[in-house]
Amino acid sequence: MHRCGGCHGRGRCRGEVSAMNDAIVATNGLSFRYTRRTTPALDQISIAIAAGSVTAIIGPAGAGKSTLCALLAGFMPRFFRGVVDGTATVDGMSPIEGSVHAMLPHVTVVLSQASTQISGVCDTVAGEVGFALANMGLPVDTIRTRVAEALATMEIGHLAERSPFQLSGGQQQRMVIAAALALNPPVLIFDEPTAQLDPPTVAALGDTLRRLAAAGKTIIVAEQHLDWVAAYADRVIVLNAGRLHADGPPQTIIADPQLALGRSYAQRLSSYAQLHGVWQGSTVATTHAGLVRGIRTDAPVEPVSRPLPRAHAAPMQAPVLTCTSVQFAYPNGVPVLTDVDLTFGHGERVALLGRNGAGKSTLLRHFNGLLRPQSGSIALNGVDIAKRAPGTLARQMSIVFQDVRNQLFAATVRTEIAYGPSLLGIPSIDQERRVTHALAVCGLTNDADTHPYDLPVARRRLVATAAIMALESDIIALDEPTAGLDSDSIETLSSAIATCTQAGRTVILVTHDLNFCATHTDRVVLLAGGRIVLDAPWASLNEDHIALLDREVGLPLGFDVARTCGIAAGNALHRCLTAPAGLR
Repeated sequence: MHRCGGCHGRGRCRGEVSAMNDAIVATNGLSFRYTRRTTPALDQISIAIAAGSVTAIIGPAGAGKSTLCALLAGFMPRFFRGVVDGTATVDGMSPIEGSVHAMLPHVTVVLSQASTQISGVCDTVAGEVGFALANMGLPVDTIRTRVAEALATMEIGHLAERSPFQLSGGQQQRMVIAAALALNPPVLIFDEPTAQLDPPTVAALGDTLRRLAAAGKTIIVAEQHLDWVAAYADRVIVLNAGRLHADGPPQTIIADPQLALGRSYAQRLSSYAQLHGVWQGSTVATTHAGLVRGIRTDAPVEPVSRPLPRAHAAPMQAPVLTCTSVQFAYPNGVPVLTDVDLTFGHGERVALLGRNGAGKSTLLRHFNGLLRPQSGSIALNGVDIAKRAPGTLARQMSIVFQDVRNQLFAATVRTEIAYGPSLLGIPSIDQERRVTHALAVCGLTNDADTHPYDLPVARRRLVATAAIMALESDIIALDEPTAGLDSDSIETLSSAIATCTQAGRTVILVTHDLNFCATHTDRVVLLAGGRIVLDAPWASLNEDHIALLDREVGLPLGFDVARTCGIAAGNALHRCLTAPAGLR
């Protein structure tokens, strides 16, 4: 592993000059400072990346990952104003000096927010995927072939004629990735590509990127999930405060305690296995494969009786929210929700799972009245929400959406958090208490006077969470709350959720992060094709439920550990998902 010590990335280490001569992507003393900031987002970065490799860029929020991705794609300083120093080359071109159009045949980037890359001029998914190809003047037959191949790779061929704006967030992410693949440049850059994807698609994307690298493509991925990085990357570059902090193989980087990256779930679970005497590995695992290899298959199995099949488990608490036979379809006529029956009790922690396009976010928008069922009803604290305006529901139901840009508009973090309580007519003294508490719980006290859009994307999500917490609603729903969060931000989010549940509030997590939701919720609701196909406490899941989860969204990493040990389904999830939470 190469760690920048005394030079901190300011000089070239031995062997770096020759490496840069062979590199398809190279930077030398690259720095960038945004116009409104006094400190650089990138500070003297010198790296060389060989063709045919998968390189992961990791680091805490604000480390400079997204800035580096955007700069290499030619976006700086054209679309994001600032000062650039140093040099960069991508496939023989300078992304600093060349236009974005000139860079397009050489490099393309998928940004962390898919909606920012939708053109808005195409009325179909197929048209959107082929839009850049048409602008490049490629023959129609070539465009059709590339579009069809890209749609098939991302498994969205069935959405080809759908409007891009009638897709779920995850489907939009897949569409934007398909558009990048269709361009077929030698260098592809992905900024948090897995943030809104369901687990099967995340794994499929990793396999696709490995195949592209084997075919000679150069893949650069800014990513927070250490388990994904360990499984698919050849090399890891660590940024911290805009500087090159470390550079080396993923197993070496992730296992280095001095880097303080947080621990992958593979590391946590192998530590758990060590504690319980079922670990035969010589070191803690950093990958899923290493985890499975290190588990003793002759470990004693705890006898657990198989629970009886259970299609639905109604909450024991008094209902705060009830859905009865809810049906909904968008104007294109495609059913999104069908016969949805759900009940949520006071103080429950519920995970709402499902593949991209299953109807999760659409269901959330029904809970706070933004959408109304075409048949059926939704009652909040016993009152049909159809009889109430959406703006009157905030005292009882609040949502943090996938794209928090739709929720942030104030000039400072403090003003943003105070807006909701002020709108509800909360007395000034209580407003101040709520704002101060939300800032503290979400780790934003030092950012109170900062503009939300001057913060990294991960911290913006915490701002939106704090703003919702300040409303002190009966129900708080978080849509993809861990998307793009680093390990420290996830710990902060965990504390915020704990604060809500301790206050007796109902928390609903819509997420593809199975490891997170299984350690922060007590009950799982699974949507498939707009229908509820599973509703039960995690600890009571039987083998049929496990098979259903595996088919629809995959299984948390911890379950494989338990299954390797021979532990039965319900206890497997309970023991190997909740216990590692204390090993962070």
